[in-house]
Amino acid sequence: MTTAAELERLAGQRRLVLKQEPATTVELLGVGDGAVVRKVYRNRGLCWLRSFLRNSRARREYDNLGAVARAGVRCTPPLAWSERRTCGCVDESALVTRHLPDSRPLKQLLAELDRTASRPAAVRAALAAAMGRLLASLHRGGFLWCSPMPRNVLVLGDPARAELAVCDTPAGIRFGRPIHGGRLAAIDLFDAAFSPSRRADFSAAERWRWLLAYCAGDREAARRLWRTLARRSVLRHDLTRALAMAWHTYILQPLRRTPAAPTAPAP
Repeated sequence: MTTAAELERLAGQRRLVLKQEPATTVELLGVGDGAVVRKVYRNRGLCWLRSFLRNSRARREYDNLGAVARAGVRCTPPLAWSERRTCGCVDESALVTRHLPDSRPLKQLLAELDRTASRPAAVRAALAAAMGRLLASLHRGGFLWCSPMPRNVLVLGDPARAELAVCDTPAGIRFGRPIHGGRLAAIDLFDAAFSPSRRADFSAAERWRWLLAYCAGDREAARRLWRTLARRSVLRHDLTRALAMAWHTYILQPLRRTPAAPTAPAP
């Protein structure tokens, strides 16, 4: 358990602000193998009202990272979560995860790659394939990510080795059964490789490598998925994703929720 006193001790060693926005603060606390990342989420206005009797963002991410780890997928190990409520709505919640040394967001790496790598095309191809394998592992483990963007993935060590870890999962949905290649999986597949943003991040050749790796080298299965995803409109995708998240997150999840005490006091 990571206590408030322990967090203050780590902050005394080092406190580095990684992200500072009105709704979110992300800090790196401590040094070496004992360092942790603390994320503090604040709700205001409509977001505050929507949190009524719902699991806080920190609690959802803590539970989801645990599910990712149990599926055998590398992720930032969750250590503790906390929340503060008023009238059943979440004012603020905090998540503490273990820091993965020598890691950086895939989004940052893609932006830097052409300047920092001697073989950027080969490294980018390896990273695209690694993303496909990462998402396949999550889907086989019954986990729909719902936010498979480069900013939510960490690259560990040498990017040429393409070792990835999941670092952000508050919107994820746990099904308890494999969803690989199915209708629900298309939500993640589109966001990860076929949305307008991802088409800007990855070339067609890189996205083919991505999809082929997801299909474990099965070219016919990859072609079928490519055709399906290429025909998918942004409007249809956004509607399908919103309906799936509303049903599984706002309706089914509260019915299945079991009470749990916060694992650390709010910072």
